[in-house]
Amino acid sequence: MQITRQRVRPAMDVNTTETCPTCFGKGTIKSSILFTDTLESKIDYLVNKLKVKKFSLHVHPYVAAYINQGLVSLKRKWQMKYGFGIKIIPSQKLAFLQYVFYDTHGEEIDMKEEFEIK
Repeated sequence: MQITRQRVRPAMDVNTTETCPTCFGKGTIKSSILFTDTLESKIDYLVNKLKVKKFSLHVHPYVAAYINQGLVSLKRKWQMKYGFGIKIIPSQKLAFLQYVFYDTHGEEIDMKEEFEIK
């Protein structure tokens, strides 16, 4: 007698939200693991589509420390890939997973997407 197993399909809808650390779990936020990937896609859009070569990225100090840590840091990888016009500036007034892009004149570059505004 032969027993066969049923094939299990992998889940197609993966939930990548986490509980909000600021409001002690009353809300949800986007996954912090994917945050640097989001930043890199924004930098790619900024450099390749909008043709901005020099800009500064203002992020929370913890995120800035993570981006700048190590000899081969994320900042160095981004500079090698997108050019040396990237500055990472820590800002206390930003929330943990919040970021703002500024050009060389100090004007904010609007990088919000439609699903982030809602």
